[in-house]
Amino acid sequence: MLQNNLKLLVNNIIEGTTVNGPGFRFGIWMQGCNRNCPGCFNKEACTPDGGYFISVNEIINKFSRQKYDGISVSGGEPFYQEEGLTVLLQQIKEAGADTLVFTGFTYDELVRKNCKSLLYCDYLIDGPYIKDCPSHCKYTGSGNQRFLKLKKGIIQEDLTDKTEDITESEFIINQDGSITTTGFLNI
Repeated sequence: MLQNNLKLLVNNIIEGTTVNGPGFRFGIWMQGCNRNCPGCFNKEACTPDGGYFISVNEIINKFSRQKYDGISVSGGEPFYQEEGLTVLLQQIKEAGADTLVFTGFTYDELVRKNCKSLLYCDYLIDGPYIKDCPSHCKYTGSGNQRFLKLKKGIIQEDLTDKTEDITESEFIINQDGSITTTGFLNI
C-alpha cells in the first residue's frame, strides 16, 4: 500500500483556477521535465533543481480547505513522479473530486509503462507540446494533444473536439507580489 506521506517536488500550487480543466480546480505544477519541447510555456517547471518538496498529506490538507470540482496536475512532467502522483490522485478521488493530468507522454506510452496513476485519472491531456500546431481545444496547448475522459485507466471518450476552441488564461497576483500566469495564451 502506498503512503500519502510521500513528498512531491512541485513548482507551484494554485488554490483556485478555472482554465486548467472543467469547473473550479486546485492546480499543481510538478517540477522536472527533460522533454525540451520548443516553446514550452512553463520552462521554470522543467529544471530538476527548482521547486520545493511537499507531502501528499500537505497537499490534501490544502485541497480540503475549499470545495473544488477537481484537481489538475501539470508540470514539468507529472509522470516523472509516478508513485507520489498515484497516491495524490487516489486521495483526491476518495475525497469525491475528479482528477486531470497534463502530460507530454501519449496515452499509449503511459499504458506501455504500466502507469498506475491512470487508474485514478478521470481526464488526461496527452502528447508533447508542439509550438507550431495550434490547439482547437480550450484545455490543450497544441493541436496534437488530446483531451481524454478515462475510467479506471481506460479511454471512455475523446473530448478534444467537444470543447470550445477558445483558450483562456489567468493572471494571479501572489501574496509576495509575483504574478503567476496559467492557461494558454494565443499570442
